[in-house]
Amino acid sequence: MVNTYIVTGSSSGLGSSVVKSLRESGAEVIGIDWKGQPDITADLSDKNEVRRAMKTALSICPNPAGVVSNAGLSPIHDDLREIIEVNWFAAKEVFELSLESLSRHKYSAAVAVCSIGSALGGDSTLENYLHEEDREGAFDYLDSIHRNDPNSAGIVAYSSCKAALARFVRRNAQRWGGKGVRLNAVAPGKMNTAMLDGLLNDPVLSPGITNLPSGVTETGQPEQVADVVEYLLSPKSSFVHGQVIYVDGGSEAIMRPDLV
Repeated sequence: MVNTYIVTGSSSGLGSSVVKSLRESGAEVIGIDWKGQPDITADLSDKNEVRRAMKTALSICPNPAGVVSNAGLSPIHDDLREIIEVNWFAAKEVFELSLESLSRHKYSAAVAVCSIGSALGGDSTLENYLHEEDREGAFDYLDSIHRNDPNSAGIVAYSSCKAALARFVRRNAQRWGGKGVRLNAVAPGKMNTAMLDGLLNDPVLSPGITNLPSGVTETGQPEQVADVVEYLLSPKSSFVHGQVIYVDGGSEAIMRPDLV
């Protein structure tokens, strides 16, 4: 039987590499994105579009083998609220809407694509608003950050969403495991993508990105993340659950050497 996977943010960057890797392994993929040529076109900053896209995907494949929530907006995206909508609310909704369908497949798994921002951490107050599903509270708080320090608001929003997503994975290990579905996350470091190019051209964020430590190579390739995602979706990782795996050349370990 051929496995089918649902992948958001499928048309570029890490998402396109994940799709390519899965298809080369013989799997079928339902890609969701707002650009390129995805199987389902949807603006994931709109919660109604998220629900429509997932309803369509699950009507095409009622019993997917896995879901990869990869769609995300850069810290330099010009709409702060859209960063939160896509990077947190849409990502979480994709998982929640797919859980029951995934539970009907014998070896199902879900993977969240976070980032090294999960380790760098965001703003704990903003993250609490996110976990409480308080959109307006989150938006109002982020607006206050932007008024006080416009240059930092984007990275605060981005990092808070990624930290919240990593925490979602760990906090839901028991609930998802009880349904027979494994839930993990990958946290890429500095990757050779268009998003990285944009960050390196940003005068505020570029120094921090450039100076991000690495123990192996300075910049990773999307295919290296795709390899880990494919492993986490496969039966080879059948005892790996509730984990956040950094694919970052050692950056997180160097920054937090005593964290175990």
